[in-house]
Amino acid sequence: MSKMNRIMVKGKPFLSLGGQSHNSSSYVLDKMGPTWQSIKAIGGNTLATPVPWDAFEPEEGQFNYKFVTDMIDEARRQGIKLAFLWFATWKNGSMQYCPAWVKRDPVRFQRCLLKDGTAIHQLSAHSRESLEADKKAYVELIKLIKEYDSEEQTVIAVQVENEAGIQGGTRRDFSPLGEAAFAETVPAYITDYCKENPCCILAGIWKKNGCKEGANWQDTFGYYGAEAVTAHAIACYIDEICAAGKEIYPELFMYLNVWLDGGSRGMGQNLAGIDWPSGCANIHNLDIYYATLKYIDTVAPDNYQSTLFRHREITDAYANPEKDYPLYVPESAGAGINIGQMFYAFAEKKAIGYHIFGSESCLEAPDFMNLTQWGQQIMHNFKMLSAAEPLIFEYQDKDRIWSAVQEDSEAAVVLDGFDGDYVMKVTFVGNDGDWPSSDFRHRIRFQEKPAEGPFRAPEPGRAMVFQESEKVFYFIGQNATVTIEKRPPMDGSIPFLYGNATLMHVNLESVSTTEGHFDEDGKYQVDLVRSGDEGRHGIWLRYDVGVIRVEMT
Repeated sequence: MSKMNRIMVKGKPFLSLGGQSHNSSSYVLDKMGPTWQSIKAIGGNTLATPVPWDAFEPEEGQFNYKFVTDMIDEARRQGIKLAFLWFATWKNGSMQYCPAWVKRDPVRFQRCLLKDGTAIHQLSAHSRESLEADKKAYVELIKLIKEYDSEEQTVIAVQVENEAGIQGGTRRDFSPLGEAAFAETVPAYITDYCKENPCCILAGIWKKNGCKEGANWQDTFGYYGAEAVTAHAIACYIDEICAAGKEIYPELFMYLNVWLDGGSRGMGQNLAGIDWPSGCANIHNLDIYYATLKYIDTVAPDNYQSTLFRHREITDAYANPEKDYPLYVPESAGAGINIGQMFYAFAEKKAIGYHIFGSESCLEAPDFMNLTQWGQQIMHNFKMLSAAEPLIFEYQDKDRIWSAVQEDSEAAVVLDGFDGDYVMKVTFVGNDGDWPSSDFRHRIRFQEKPAEGPFRAPEPGRAMVFQESEKVFYFIGQNATVTIEKRPPMDGSIPFLYGNATLMHVNLESVSTTEGHFDEDGKYQVDLVRSGDEGRHGIWLRYDVGVIRVEMT
């Protein structure tokens, strides 16, 4: 059974842009007005929303199919695709979405135990009874989606569990099941993975502890062994559930999401089970998952990082198309660093989808009709990315996309590496200035103050460039102006015009600069032509001008 490296809808790659609802929004469909409105307001095409196990199977063996079909029907009426979030054994490292009949039977459904024997609010990943019950319900869900929706394909993806791991003050389960697993021999495919990937994090730990084979988890990985056995158990658990679903509906994209650790800089006490759910598929556990998983289509980071280094570290770590794990971001922050880094993810790391969390919070209370300032920034991104959708997957595959993203208050960056004779300078407009070049529709001050909310920051300048040929380029962007510059002669001389950027641009010959869109057949259609005053100071980029096409002589 082959894994999917794209979300597919009716045989074509689908660029999933949208939001995840707040956790309890989907329980009452009639109360979801702000949820649907929020996706439309930000220009998204997908709503990610929970299917809680306790709502779907309130009594064992009795399934609430209507809960799911009503959601699908409403999504169709709204013209929005769905990604269902299967909140079952795990949600944020606990069992809060398990049905009452599971919670009330800790003998059958074994809880994780602390070393002193205290049971915590967490099912054991080593429990066969829990796995079978979860899998049975998941299979019913996938059967229903297949039967009810495979022709329309409103449901484009399913998240298997949510931020799985033990968030309960322990790095592993000390129940008899957990103790037995900890004493077992590490599977050969784990150590084989270390041999095949000698530079990975797991291989480094393995080498440090003597490169043992045929040993238990502690002997093989030392201090890390306690979390390693947990990560392995969870990876096996989730992959088995996914496999059962894929057997029924292999065309449906299925992924798992991740509560992140502190990466290379650490966080808090830097302890699994306290600072993150132990065994979660975060950076230092990722190799265990890659060695174990066979059916999950990708491992997806919930990236809320607010510093550039950490945000970029996460994006880079989870973009692994060479291992058949494409970058998909199911949860992210609404503003700040994330606005610009979304462009980096699609252009440089071949992202296939991007969602923000708590989409309803993009709207101003109490009427939930108007976008907040940070909601407007998300809308800007989604409008631009949607306009360029016909280009994104094609040019990702060709490695012919570049991004320029403003960091802090920098004034400009230079993009190089294009085929042919050109380089590009991307200038970012200051946060309190007017557009130096535009048209009469855009002569306004574009940013009066930083966006409001928990991730306060001015809207960053950003641009994305697609190269069709040596002479033809497409652009999208916001708060930026691009000047195309010809490379100086190879003999080392610098022509006179290079000393005056304005004269160089005016004298750089181009055939045309146009604003346009792509039709249903993927053909570029011109909406406006830029020339004279609208084009003499560079290619100015705004979220609402469609895709810019420039052809050089």
